[in-house]
Amino acid sequence: MAKPVKLLLLTHNYPRRRDDYAGVFIALLARRLTKLNIQPVVVAPHDAEVPEREETDGIRIYRFRYASDPEKQTLAYRGNMHEQVFGSPLGPFRLQRFLKSFERLTLDVIEKEKIEVIAGHWLVPTGIVMKRIMRRTNLPMILSSHGTDIRLLAKFGRPVYRYFESLTRSLQRWTVVSSFLKEELTMLDPECESLLDVLPLPHNEKVFFRESEVKRQDNLIVAVTRFTEQKRVDLLIRAFHWVTREDRSARLEIYGSGPLEENVRALIAELGLERQVILNEPVSQERLREVYNRAAVVVLNSYREGFGLALSEAMLCGAAVIGTASGGITDIIEDQKRGLLVELDNVNQLAEAILRLLKNKVYRERLAEHGYRFARSHYASGPLAARYAEIVRQALAAHAADTDQPS
Repeated sequence: MAKPVKLLLLTHNYPRRRDDYAGVFIALLARRLTKLNIQPVVVAPHDAEVPEREETDGIRIYRFRYASDPEKQTLAYRGNMHEQVFGSPLGPFRLQRFLKSFERLTLDVIEKEKIEVIAGHWLVPTGIVMKRIMRRTNLPMILSSHGTDIRLLAKFGRPVYRYFESLTRSLQRWTVVSSFLKEELTMLDPECESLLDVLPLPHNEKVFFRESEVKRQDNLIVAVTRFTEQKRVDLLIRAFHWVTREDRSARLEIYGSGPLEENVRALIAELGLERQVILNEPVSQERLREVYNRAAVVVLNSYREGFGLALSEAMLCGAAVIGTASGGITDIIEDQKRGLLVELDNVNQLAEAILRLLKNKVYRERLAEHGYRFARSHYASGPLAARYAEIVRQALAAHAADTDQPS
């Protein structure tokens, strides 16, 4: 067998311990790649009480410090980097230090580990680092986008995209997790369409599966989300309020955190739903499997979602799903075949969809079964990792061919 391809994975999210879910799908991909004759090496941010260098599952992980006090290293892993950067006068300076530290360690690791291919995750901030190191290395580069980065890029439009054009024009491939993101990028830059591959997030089928010993609760609705404007949690609660008028036994469990949590709590109190709506902190993947297996219905009614991971995970656990006809959710749910789609921000339609599934168990179980089969065939980590491994090899081969061409 040929020697493994040395692949450098650059990311601002990577698990810091066994029970950490930050960037867990990247770690899953890395583990799968080691079985496909590719040797991943990871560069990610440091955090308090985490070693600067470690080896886990045969994968070397290097972490860069970007503040003298580890407790002040908060830009990564909290899910609010852009809020920290733009919400404080010192935010841009903190970001610059973060990027400089990221760049410095990346260049050191490229030389030390004899890296052959660079694969970055998220255009921001990793794409900025990739753009900077282009001047210092001639290695082939792959970029993967998962939603948040492209949503922000679309918000600020073409002027901001121009900053990244030198990078995107030099990429060998650019993977995105949904056809929605591919369309967004193609609208920004039609010339990048030939670079783009739709490659969903790999799911760990050893973690998310149907558990026959867990009893499904016919009156339980679950949402795994964040308390942000994009996720529209307030509208879900208003829809649930309508549901309770017809079904007093219905219960809603929400798992998440975020800046609008107090607003959500206030709305629950205003509508008198304290006994029927339970807010929970985010939980481990193993605990989440049990939650999905208990749920009759899992709902994600967000706006311009890049993918919709909660829905696909719930499908693997045998739950029926409801989502908005917005963003990457439409890749996951085919309406009335493997779930229900509702109009964005249509509270009445969302309530009707929930009631329809609560009242009709036979219909609900049929949708859930179709969703389960689809998720098993489309989101299993093995085939997705194999596709990614092929992209890595193609990038290396294409780069070698370009380098060998006479000038």
